[in-house]
This record gives sequence, C-alpha cells and structure tokens, in this order.
Amino acid sequence: MSIKIIDTHCHLNMAEFDKDREEIIKNSVENGVEFIIMPSTELKDFNEEQTLCKKYSVLRYLVGIHPHEAKECSNSDYDAAYEHLKDENCKGIGEIGLDYYYEHSEKKTQKEVFNNFLDIAIEKNVPVSIHSRESTEDMIDILKTKKGLKGVIHCFSGEEKLLKTGLDMGLYFGIGGVLTFKKSLLRQNINIVPIERIVFETDAPYLAPHPKRGKRNEPLYINYVIEEMSSLTKQSKDILAKSAFKNSMEIFSL
Repeated sequence: MSIKIIDTHCHLNMAEFDKDREEIIKNSVENGVEFIIMPSTELKDFNEEQTLCKKYSVLRYLVGIHPHEAKECSNSDYDAAYEHLKDENCKGIGEIGLDYYYEHSEKKTQKEVFNNFLDIAIEKNVPVSIHSRESTEDMIDILKTKKGLKGVIHCFSGEEKLLKTGLDMGLYFGIGGVLTFKKSLLRQNINIVPIERIVFETDAPYLAPHPKRGKRNEPLYINYVIEEMSSLTKQSKDILAKSAFKNSMEIFSL
C-alpha cells in the first residue's frame, strides 16, 4: 500500500522549479502526494502561488512575510493577505516568524510584523506556519500572548523549550530533512515529539534530506524523512504517515 503524503511547506513557486515544475508535480501526484502547501515569503508570492493553485489541483498556498523580508512589509501586505484569505485555495498565514541567525531585518521590525500576522490569523481563524531560528526566548514570549492560535512550527529544530510551549498551545511541528542530519538536535529529541502533533514538510528547494543533501529538495523526498523517523522512534512508517496525514488535513482544512 502506498503512503499518502502532504508536503505542508514547499516553496514550489521559486525559480529553482521553473524548468521542471510541472514534471515535479506530476511525479509527486503519481507517487502518493495528495497536497502541496506553498508558504509565501514576500508579497509577490501571493499572486504567483494563487495562479499556480488555479493550474494544479494538488496545490494550496499561505500568505505571509518571512522575517528576512519584514523590513519591506507595509499595510498593503496585510491588506493583500486579508484579500487572499477569501480564496478557497488560501489555507492560512505563513511563512512568518523570527530569524535572529541572519537578522536581515531588525529584531524589533521582525517582532512587529510577526505579531501583526499572528493577530490576523487569530481574527480569521486560520492556521499559521511559523519560522523560528535562534529566537527561542522572544518566540515563546510572543506565542504565549496569542490565545486561540493554531498551526505549525515549521522546520522544528528539536528545542525542548519550544516543544513544550507548542504542545501547551496545541500547535503542531513540521518534521523535515533536518531529522536526517547526523548532528541535529531534532534527531536527538524526536522521541519526545508526540506523533499526534507531527506534520511532514520539505521546505523545498531547501534542506534536502540525506541521501539527497546538497541537492534540490522536492515533495517525494519526504519518504526519506518518514523512513528515518521510523528508524529512530521504532514506529512503523505507515503509522507515522497516517498520523501526519490526518493532522495536516485537519490543520489546513484540506
């Protein structure tokens, strides 16, 4: 029996897929991928992803501004997000969050934009896809103020503090290629992440799992992540896949 997959975080609109996007989608669908969710990182993504969703029935999208681009965010971005959320293919807010590793936008600006998008998500009762890198303390402080928030901590790195906060809030955790990286904290802590709270993702074209590390990631590579999680947790691939599939369907109203 083939495993059913939902890639909950895949930047399929990016230029890395321009030459063979249709082939990637076709191959994914033929091999068990039921849905691919595309998060936005900047305003131009909103319309690009909306157009792709009209062309390919397997695609859905999210609207949001990545912390790297927070300095470029203005009221028109929020207005556009509200407008796109009226589209049945637009399933929530993302990719939003904090990134202090690169700090392409000032921390204050990142926090302001993140807060604003979280408030939109709560107001509209839609899920979020949250980016958190080197920002755990501020991330936790902000999340604790957002009652009624739902969604996914994308590309979960395995931090126990963030895990506890997310579990307490009813959030889910995006498990991707990082799990296959030998020195990753996620690999060490995957056994304390309840399978009732996992979804699978690629973050394609980034973070391809071993043995594809260094190459362009794509939805079907989630199979490597499922295999690795099965090996580390001693849970069957079928059980893990079914749990993640059910969670993804519910979170994103698919």
